[in-house]
Amino acid sequence: MELSCFDQSGGIFASTMLLNITAVFMILAAFAAVRLTAMSGERSIDQLQTV
Repeated sequence: MELSCFDQSGGIFASTMLLNITAVFMILAAFAAVRLTAMSGERSIDQLQTV
């Protein structure tokens, strides 16, 4: 009985770690998207100024 409880807690820990890693990647992807849109916005402003 104790082994099954230990296995379940290990599985819960692994799934929690997976969720944490996924959350970090989602946050990083959001920052990357914001940076890309900011960079593309700067480029379009530069193109408007040069024309």
